[in-house]
Amino acid sequence: MSQLQQQAIYPAAELFLLKQFMRREGIAPAQALLGTGLDEAQLSRADSLVSSEQFDRIYRNLYRLAARADFGLALGQALNLSRWGLLSAALFSSKTLGDALATANQLRVLLRSRFTLSAAMREGGYDIEVRKREGMEYPLNSVFAHEMLFASLQVQIAQLLGADFRFSEVRLNYPPPSHTAEYSRYFSCKVLFNAPVSGFRIERDTMHQPLPLANPAAKQQAMLVAEAELKRVLQVQKGDIGWQVRALIQGSEQRLALDDVAAGLNLSPRTLRRKLQEAGLTFRQISDEELLKKSMLLLDDQQQKVSSVAVACGFKDLLSFREAFKRWSGMTPQEYRRR
Repeated sequence: MSQLQQQAIYPAAELFLLKQFMRREGIAPAQALLGTGLDEAQLSRADSLVSSEQFDRIYRNLYRLAARADFGLALGQALNLSRWGLLSAALFSSKTLGDALATANQLRVLLRSRFTLSAAMREGGYDIEVRKREGMEYPLNSVFAHEMLFASLQVQIAQLLGADFRFSEVRLNYPPPSHTAEYSRYFSCKVLFNAPVSGFRIERDTMHQPLPLANPAAKQQAMLVAEAELKRVLQVQKGDIGWQVRALIQGSEQRLALDDVAAGLNLSPRTLRRKLQEAGLTFRQISDEELLKKSMLLLDDQQQKVSSVAVACGFKDLLSFREAFKRWSGMTPQEYRRR
């Protein structure tokens, strides 16, 4: 997992949309946030910052709890342009749809995109190829990542245009899933599976259509905000003590104590405690969150015995693991698996 995916650097605007999705699916927020270190109050707070990894854990929890084959399509459709917070202003104020898509591609790091988009003009339209960014991991799998991207893009393009929108064609580089019929309902266009490269087609007139809220001055202001966000991302990425502690814990097969982590960072235990305190963190909090995430990932594998998960997480016996997992999540490991 890359450093960027672990950094709590992203504005939390998407959390509100995820909360709405939870409500529609009848999912309790506490269950959807399990293992993220976030609480329900943060779903609507403007000052919350979230990591890509935390978003991915929410997606995995929702997938498990929603239990629907078209989950990626449904979730993507629920994520409108407001998910990008202030950065959405850079897209709304773009001159044309093509300009907006190019801007989104330019800001793909801030938009947490796992894909790069490249366009080529062919026979009166634009064929946009969608390729996975090198070094990026999928939150669930390739099918989910593509479904969420394409469904959300279709919704957001319609919002940019201020009119109904459908791709002319959708191409996907994987075999037809069991819920293939749902693709026709969501996209209402020709959908090709087992394509050499994923992508979609947008007609030339649509790509060059002026956007109703185009405003060069507003676009310039919005891009200044985006540049400031990029600068903040780089600063946090270089010196975030919370990430450094998490990275050491995640990279070790053994359960690390504070003294072990301090030694790994060439700090004294006292200095590490002070730095964490200045960041509003404690070692116990980080250690518990990382152990919960690790145990949840292992428990998701139904072939793993709970006793084996306990050992892998550094517990001496099953009882201690059960008690700790219940303290962290409010349920036993067996209850987590049943749910």
